[in-house]
Amino acid sequence: DLGWFGFVEMLVFISIIAVGLVYVWGKGALEWE
Repeated sequence: DLGWFGFVEMLVFISIIAVGLVYVWGKGALEWE
Protein backbone atom coordinates (compact mmCIF):
# COMPACT_ATOMS: atom_id res chain seq x y z
CA ASP A 1 0.00 0.00 0.00
CA LEU A 2 1.95 2.99 -1.27
CA GLY A 3 -0.63 5.38 0.19
CA TRP A 4 0.36 4.55 3.75
CA PHE A 5 4.05 4.50 2.90
CA GLY A 6 3.86 7.96 1.33
CA PHE A 7 1.85 9.27 4.29
CA VAL A 8 4.38 7.97 6.82
CA GLU A 9 7.29 9.33 4.80
CA MET A 10 5.60 12.74 4.66
CA LEU A 11 5.07 12.71 8.43
CA VAL A 12 8.71 11.79 9.06
CA PHE A 13 9.91 14.49 6.64
CA ILE A 14 7.73 17.18 8.25
CA SER A 15 8.77 16.05 11.73
CA ILE A 16 12.47 16.36 10.88
CA ILE A 17 11.93 19.86 9.46
CA ALA A 18 9.85 20.87 12.49
CA VAL A 19 12.49 19.60 14.94
CA GLY A 20 15.19 21.43 13.00
CA LEU A 21 13.22 24.67 13.03
CA VAL A 22 12.54 24.41 16.77
CA TYR A 23 16.23 23.68 17.39
CA VAL A 24 17.42 26.67 15.36
CA TRP A 25 14.71 28.92 16.83
CA GLY A 26 15.67 27.77 20.33
CA LYS A 27 19.26 28.82 19.69
CA GLY A 28 18.01 32.30 18.78
CA ALA A 29 19.14 32.15 15.15
CA LEU A 30 15.72 33.20 13.87
CA GLU A 31 15.41 36.46 15.79
CA TRP A 32 14.99 38.86 12.89
CA GLU A 33 13.44 41.73 14.82
